[in-house]
Formats: sequence, C-alpha cells, structure tokens
Amino acid sequence: MNILFLVASLFAIFSNDDVGTTMYPLLKIGAGPRAVALGEAYIGLSNDLTAVYWNPSGLNEMSGLQFYISHHEWFLDIRDEYFILGMPGLNGYFALGCVYSSIPGVEIWDENNEPQGTQNLWSGIISLSHGRRIGKKLALGVGLKTVYEDLYEESMHDFAMDIGAKVYLSDKIMLGGALRNISYTWDVPADIKCGCCYQGIDNMRILLDLTLPTDNVPSMHAGVEYAIHEYFSIRTGWRSGPYDLSKLGWYSGLTAGFGITYGVFKLDYAFVPYGKLGVTHRIAVTTSLHRLHPENSLLITVRDGETQQPLLASVTLSGVKTGVFETEQSGQVQFENPATGWVFIHTFSPGYPGNQDSAYVHPEGTTEKTILLFATKAGMFRGIVYDAVTKLPIGAFAEYRGMAYGTIDNNPVTGSFVLRDLPSGAYMFTVSGKDPAYITQTCTVSIHPDRLTEREFYLIKKREKIVLKGVNFETGKAELRLGSFGILDKAGKILQDNPDITVELAGHTDPREISTTEYPSNWELSFARAAVVRAYLIDEFHIAPERLIARGYADTQPIASNDTEEGMAENRRTEFRIIEQ
Repeated sequence: MNILFLVASLFAIFSNDDVGTTMYPLLKIGAGPRAVALGEAYIGLSNDLTAVYWNPSGLNEMSGLQFYISHHEWFLDIRDEYFILGMPGLNGYFALGCVYSSIPGVEIWDENNEPQGTQNLWSGIISLSHGRRIGKKLALGVGLKTVYEDLYEESMHDFAMDIGAKVYLSDKIMLGGALRNISYTWDVPADIKCGCCYQGIDNMRILLDLTLPTDNVPSMHAGVEYAIHEYFSIRTGWRSGPYDLSKLGWYSGLTAGFGITYGVFKLDYAFVPYGKLGVTHRIAVTTSLHRLHPENSLLITVRDGETQQPLLASVTLSGVKTGVFETEQSGQVQFENPATGWVFIHTFSPGYPGNQDSAYVHPEGTTEKTILLFATKAGMFRGIVYDAVTKLPIGAFAEYRGMAYGTIDNNPVTGSFVLRDLPSGAYMFTVSGKDPAYITQTCTVSIHPDRLTEREFYLIKKREKIVLKGVNFETGKAELRLGSFGILDKAGKILQDNPDITVELAGHTDPREISTTEYPSNWELSFARAAVVRAYLIDEFHIAPERLIARGYADTQPIASNDTEEGMAENRRTEFRIIEQ
C-alpha cells in the first residue's frame, strides 16, 4: 500500500495539465543530437557527457579527459550552444556543463506601441555533475545547476538539482531513473524520468522512457540505435510529448539521426521535425583531450587450474568491452584504453568446461584478471546397436558431439563400439544403420569422469511391422493381461528413442463371432484392443497422441491357424507398424 500511495503521489505532483505554468523553457529542451534522435529516450542509456542533462549516474561509464560541443539550430534564428568538459575524480567522473541559448533581433515596443528597435535575448545554464559506480549493478549521480534568463526589462535566476540512478540488471538490460530540476520554487520545470535500455540484439539498442513533468501531461519516448559498422550508427525514435502532436501533426513525434566515430572523435547529428513550425538540426562533436597513448588497460590471463600453465583459449567479452578474442601462447590477451566499468568474461578452451567471470575495469592503470580453468576428466562410453525386431546386432556408425566430437563405426558382429578417453559432459549421439532402411536415432548421453557409461540402441526399419508377441487377449475381451506390460514397455522405449515416427496399432481377433452390448462385432472388439494399447503407451510413456493411430481388423489377418486354441490365441493380438517418418 505504501508503494501504491507513493506512485499515486508522484503522478499527482509530477503530472498535470497546467501546460506552460513554469519558467525557463531551456530546461525542457532535450540535450545532444544522439539522445534527441532516439526520441529523447535516454535515461536508461546515458553513457556519454550529455548524461549531465539526462541522468548524471551515467557519467560513471566515462573515462579520461573529454570535451563535448553541440549546436542546435531552431526556428526564427534561435540557436543553442552546449559545452561540456568531463574528467575522472573521487572514484567516479565529474562533468562541467554550460548551455547558451540566444534569440537575436527580437523587436521591442513601448507601452504606446511604438517600436524601440531590436534586442538580443538569451538564457543559460551552468551545471556541475558527478556519477560513480556503487557495487556491480548500481550507479548513482547528482548534479547542481544554476539557470539564468535575460528578457530585456526583466531577468530571472534560480538554482536546481538533479539526482539519477542506473541499475545494471545484466550486460543486456539497464534501467535508469532521474529526478531532474528539483528546486525550491515551482517556477523551475521539474520532472521524473524513468527508462530502460535493451541491447541483447547484435549491434542494436532498444530504449523506452516515461516522463512525468510538473507542468504537463505524461509523455512516452522510444528509440532504436543500430551500429551498421563500428564507425557508423543510425538512430530513430518517437515521442508523444511534451509537444501537442495533434496540433503539430503526427509526424512531428518522429526523430532520426546518425553517429560517426573515428579515433578519439565522435560526430552526432539529429533531424527533428516540429510540424507546422518547421524542422530543427542538431550536431555535436566529442573528443578525448587526454594523451593519445593508453590511459588504462585490461589484461586477461588464462591458466590451467592445476598446473598453472598458460592456455590457448577463446575469450568472449560483453559489458564495457565486447567481442570475441583469442589468447596468445602466453595465455594472455590485453586491451588498451577500454571504457571504465564492468566487463563480463566467458572463457572456453578445448578439454575444459566453459567459465563465466567478470572484472571491474578501473579508469587508470592496468586491471588484471586471471582465470583458472580445470581440465575435464575423461570417461568411457560403450554403445551396442540392435535391430529393434530381431534383437540381433547390426552394422552401424555413430556420430557424437559434445566436449569432443567425431564418428565411429561399430563391430557388425557384436554391434558394439567403444569411445575411450572421452571428456566428461553431455553428448549428442546420432546412430545410423549401415542399411539405409533403418531410421536414424538421436539421443543425449551424460559421460561421467572415470566411469564406463553404456547405452543400447534399438534401430527400427522404415515401414516395419512388429507383432507384439505376448500382448494377447482373452476371448471376447480387450483388457491387458499382466504378462503384456513388459512387451508394451519395450514398444514404448522404441517410440521414445524414435520421436519422429508415427505408428499404427492394429488390433485383431480370432474368427469366433461376438455380439454383445459392448462389442456388437469383432470389428469393435479388435479396435478396442488397439485402443487399450494406445492408451497405455500415452499414459506410461507420454507419447504424443497424434503419433499413435488405432485400427481394428477383426479376424481378416490371421498369423496362425484357427483350427486350434493355441492358434486362435496368437491371432488375438495387437501389432505395431510404422506408417510414417
């Protein structure tokens, strides 16, 4: 209840329809072409110097001395200039920002409606922000700012504060939230912004934000950024406010832009339409001012956990550094000047199980991470291949994939094959008969260290008919007898081992006619016998019902003489026939 009350209170305070009741419109303008091109959905990302204006906690991902300059071209010759200088400090990152907005040539009239010439009006913001990482999954940031407006005969000046946070749920999902422009006066347009960033798709980020302002209705923001190349990215977005799209036109909610990265320089551009008012252009340049040789580095060393010998390994990184890399003969791989923050490391080397680890990359110096891999101990596997009907060994070959992979032929006389020194783990075995009439069988086998694992494979031929000998019925009845279950269990195992086959279950009777309320003729009785076998296989072995087709053939297909009681007992049977693969 307390959470619901808090949410309701925030909506009441930070969301209303008193549009235009605050001052300092410069505080409402989205900063930076990258964020604007993404529909101003930037709270969950905020990983450049413009985090000063969006979410100061994002500054924790910055490193080195950096400088940002941006130019916004508006309607009626209105222009905004942004300058930001950032540098590391206090286990985090500081940024000093300045915004200057000018409106040249504004006509001035006196109280008698007489022209008094023109005047240049301007407004500005100076801010100081700091962001730092708190543990592995949380970053916090705070910013102080002063805002000034010169309106010719009157000028205004106020102070405000920003508080932001980012939560790193994983290397793919980030959440962000910010209280912006908090002030002692309601003249300052405060708001709450929260958003998320998903970067689980290759080279693509998807962003979504919600804004609750004190002087407007809530607005939604969404954006997509796609890196076509490491040097070039395209962006597009959509926003529902703070502008009235019903008056400006639906297309005024769309945004677009691109970014170019070359060395220490970044260029960003945004194109934003405002319906009947026209379009705006925004461009920004960011550069690193620190020395061009590496300021920090990440050194990863992979070793055998028992012998401490270096290993050749594949290293997959995500987080502040991404990509797939290979270690050298020394077992090491080094990265110069990575971003500051957490990097997640997946390591694999043949004969060793995969390893997951992480490291925090510091803004200065060399961050070293040693990963120890422990060799997988070997086991042994013996497989025997039989004909599912005759139960005799047959010639076959097996393909196996897991910690090791390959193919092996069996001994056609004994039906067996043996794999020695097989690294322990899960393997996929695909067994095929040398006679192409057999249906290939696939299964998963766990190989345990220092142990012999055995498995029998029963291969069945295409269109095979199997008489379930021993699954017989009493005269005039369709109930399974106690001795039938062992035979049916073998049939169920064949169905489990061959999940791609569909079978017909054919019921049969002896020639003695039956006419009861339950079974008017031998046709109903034979179908009932097939149906009871089908129900048993479904219930006990969880075979998909569509794979089992029950049919009754009465006494039309005997397999023994009906002149004796023994022959008639054999004819009261159910058969198992493959009809489709």
